[in-house]
Amino acid sequence: MAHDEKTKADVRRYYVFDCLTLELAAEKAGVSYNTARRWKREAEARGDNWDKVRDANTMASGKVEDVARGMLTAFVLYFENTMDEIKRAEELPVSEKAKLIQGLGDSYSKMVASSKRLLPEVSELATAWKVIEMVTNLIKTKHPDLLPAFLSVLDDLEGIVKQEFK
Repeated sequence: MAHDEKTKADVRRYYVFDCLTLELAAEKAGVSYNTARRWKREAEARGDNWDKVRDANTMASGKVEDVARGMLTAFVLYFENTMDEIKRAEELPVSEKAKLIQGLGDSYSKMVASSKRLLPEVSELATAWKVIEMVTNLIKTKHPDLLPAFLSVLDDLEGIVKQEFK
């Protein structure tokens, strides 16, 4: 099906200026992903590199932090969903689950490390979670009798930390 130039321009605008993924830009414009990918490739062959224009626009508009925040948010959502799927996957052997979780942990660490440079609040949040983890481990080893009381307030603490560092 042939599409008009306006549709092609819409895909480019959604991708370059609205910072949507190419898949979402295509969907929003009502074209297939393969069509959008072909248009992007053809534009690049003509010297119109959508990625370079997108990067330049992001930097010029001061939206770098917003993009980084959005990427981190999306990653955390994928991370949580994947962890839930791994937990529910009864057919997977424990050793395979451990490998998958280790890979996810590595990816999470890399994402947080790269985000720290752009988003100082990520560093603060990571520090807060690390301190909570340290306190939990300390209570487990030194004062296990206090663990039930600590765990009873941990959910509340999680909510407070999320609110404070959102």
